[in-house]
Amino acid sequence: MYSCAEVSVTGDVKDRIESAGSGLPPLSDWARLALLLEGSSFPAALWSGAELRFRWTNRAFLDLMDDARPQWDLLGMPVRGFLSDTRSAVRFIDAAYTGQAFTDPEYEYHASWGETSFWQLSYLPMPARIGDPFDVLLLGIDVTPQVSMRRAIEREHADLRSAMGLINTTILSSLDAEEILQRVLVEATEAFKADWGWLAERENGSWVFRNVHGWPTEMIGLSFREDELSLPSLAARSCSVEYATGTKSVSDEHLELMQRHDIGAFLMVPVLHRGQATGVMGFCWDVETPFTPAMVELAEKLAVSLSLALENARLYDSERRITRTLQSALFSAPASVPGLQLGHLYHSASAGAHVGGDFYDVIQLENQRLGLMVGDVAGRGVEVAALTTLIKSAMRAEAMRLPSPGSVLGHANDIMLRGGAPEEFATAFFGLLDNITGHFSYCLAGHPSPVLLRDGADPVFLAEPHMVLGVRQDSRYNASETVLDPGDLLVMYTDGLTEAKNRHGERYGTDRLLENVAMCAAEPAEEVPESLFLSAFSFADGHLEDDVAIMALRRTGSGPDGIVQGRLELACA
Repeated sequence: MYSCAEVSVTGDVKDRIESAGSGLPPLSDWARLALLLEGSSFPAALWSGAELRFRWTNRAFLDLMDDARPQWDLLGMPVRGFLSDTRSAVRFIDAAYTGQAFTDPEYEYHASWGETSFWQLSYLPMPARIGDPFDVLLLGIDVTPQVSMRRAIEREHADLRSAMGLINTTILSSLDAEEILQRVLVEATEAFKADWGWLAERENGSWVFRNVHGWPTEMIGLSFREDELSLPSLAARSCSVEYATGTKSVSDEHLELMQRHDIGAFLMVPVLHRGQATGVMGFCWDVETPFTPAMVELAEKLAVSLSLALENARLYDSERRITRTLQSALFSAPASVPGLQLGHLYHSASAGAHVGGDFYDVIQLENQRLGLMVGDVAGRGVEVAALTTLIKSAMRAEAMRLPSPGSVLGHANDIMLRGGAPEEFATAFFGLLDNITGHFSYCLAGHPSPVLLRDGADPVFLAEPHMVLGVRQDSRYNASETVLDPGDLLVMYTDGLTEAKNRHGERYGTDRLLENVAMCAAEPAEEVPESLFLSAFSFADGHLEDDVAIMALRRTGSGPDGIVQGRLELACA
């Protein structure tokens, strides 16, 4: 084996090698190899597995050392700096004793002066004819630019994926189309690192800017005709993501738009409805900006997510309008009734466009009589709402024809048996009040008993209910009678009130209802439903499992003493 001094070949030696007929003995294969590697720009070194030390290094290798005179450990590895880690030592030993070459494609080296570089290191066992047994030649190639570029791309991908996750969270957090678009515009502008963003919507043959971010708000309302060249019309025409940057290799239309708006780059995302662009979200940069595949991918995903989200929002809005129409039919009461105070409230336990089976009504009949009804059809959804509307209408029609509590509920039972499925049923209360005498006849079909609070007395429940509606054909509903004197308070409700549960599973119950009705003795009737609801709502920590309908009535005497009150409807918490 040649020493380091022997293989430090000078130019004169090279000349001797190349001189024919010089008569000098030829250099060994290893010396020739060392000669080639000595002046190379990449690090190279020979490590001996037999002697556990580096037997030869070139200048590029020594330049990587943290010390001008590096120290070596027992395995011949540098004490610190380049290759000082245990993993590198293991790879030298594996290559030396297995005879298998190994390549580390991305060795990360942190120099003591703070610089980080990446190297592709090849551990090559030396053939016996070139070196001694267990010798390993190390060759390194600086791959820092490639690794840095790849990691930058990976970071960009990760950042944009995170941004898309945030945008999707925003989209899923609301069913309000305007709110979705406003929030996504801000988040997407920041994700793309655009200088400004905008949102245009198609209206009456024009594209109108409805929202901007990073752009003067005076631009809101700016419009372009659909048939003229504009940023939104370009994306709407293709129904796909459009982008351009710089002045080279761009179409004439793209160049004209960039010059018109004095921008260096733009990216536009169409918002589609049934294959047609109804909106365009755009992002602009003041200077040229390279569009990476990750940015284009985010834009395409954004187009799909926004289109689906707005379609869901439109469906939700349509269902909500239907719900409001149905609710207006299910909960009705006159604004005022002479001689009475009247309050009523409905609260839906579910957020969104869902209709329950609760209903109530106040019917003004002849001879100053008043029909009062409260009911609950089991279930939820449009089908139940349709059945609820049918039952309520049937009860109202029967009350107008024959104002008898037993007759009204008997007719409702017949309708329920004919129109409902075998597993469907309903509970209901109907009362008939003579507003002159205070005579009150009433009947219950499986419904929670109303509470009567007489002036100066404790609250009590009215008579026990009869069979629920929709179960038996031969059910008979016999009326009970009482008198409501001036000052007496009557509270009617659905079971969502008494069945409210707290976090421990304890029900609000009838006892708490009586206690809270007693506390409402001095309140006007129009305030009683809200007071009772808030007591149950607080008891349940704001989480009600069922809808709640409450109606309260108090006689004030004869004459036009009714108090005007619209139905109070509380949104789901």
